[in-house]
Parts: sequence; structure tokens; C-alpha cells
Amino acid sequence: MLDNKKGSRFTFDNFGITKYNSSAFEKAKQFAKNADSKPLSLFGGTSTGKTHLLYAVKNSIEQNSPQFHVIYTTTADIVSSLTNTIISGGTSEQFREKYLQADVLLVDDIHGLAGKEKTQDELILLFNAFYESGKRFMMTSSQKEIHDGLNDRLISRAFWGDFAEITTAYINVG
Repeated sequence: MLDNKKGSRFTFDNFGITKYNSSAFEKAKQFAKNADSKPLSLFGGTSTGKTHLLYAVKNSIEQNSPQFHVIYTTTADIVSSLTNTIISGGTSEQFREKYLQADVLLVDDIHGLAGKEKTQDELILLFNAFYESGKRFMMTSSQKEIHDGLNDRLISRAFWGDFAEITTAYINVG
């Protein structure tokens, strides 16, 4: 899990809104405001603003609803965390428990799990637990239509709630 201060500079206020990303911007802003939000998935290529919006959600929730525990993580961190837990003699349940302590889980670059079946299985269980308990989760991916190496069950979790696609790169104005 990342305790990353660099993300503090990414806000909704300094996001460069264009006609290509305005829907994703509005949906991310609504997700951050509404404690009853359904899962949200953002899709788009490199440099389209997905990570910026994910951090903006994190920062907004932490500022406006400090009682919520928010975890921002990347798929690389998830793979590392699961591997370290298992190597240290822990269980996959212990791995999931670390993330289940959050009220809101934000996962960046879900496409990075392509070919990592065990980690995908764990993330599916984690998303299921979040969904069943009414907790919020949001993910980003560079892939929407092409799911090479991603489990269909993992992709289907992206569509339990809302999604937005960003089709053109943007320039960070902040």
C-alpha cells in the first residue's frame, strides 16, 4: 500500500478538463463526494489523466471525509504485497485483510495484472468483499476492450458500477 505524498498535488481543481475527459472527471468527482457510490472504473490510454483523477478522489475524500480510511495502490504494489505476504509465511487472507481495513480502495493500472492469475484471483475476492460490504472501490486501466491476460471475472468487476473512458491525452495544468 502506498503512502505517497507526491499524489497530494493532484486535485480536481488542477485537472485539465477537455471534451475527451469531462465525463470521467464528473464521475470521479461524484464518486469522491458520495459515500454510497457504486464502483467506478476509468479506462484510457497513457497520459489521459486516469492516475490524476484517482489521486484527486483520494485527496478529496481525505480532506472532506477524514473518517474514511482510503487506500491508494497500484497493481505493482499489490503483486509485491501478496508475494511478500506469502514468502513471509502469511496467507492470502492476511493479504486481503490489509486492504479490507479501508473504506475506499483505489487501484491504479489494473491492466498490470495481465498474466498474474493468482493475484487476479485475490483481487477478485477483494473486490467481492468490498462490494458485498458496501465499501467503495475504484480502478483504472489502459485497456477496456482488449483483455489479454486479464481474467474475465476481474474485468466484470469493472462494470458492477459506473465507468468512463478517456479517449485523448491531456496536459496537466497543475
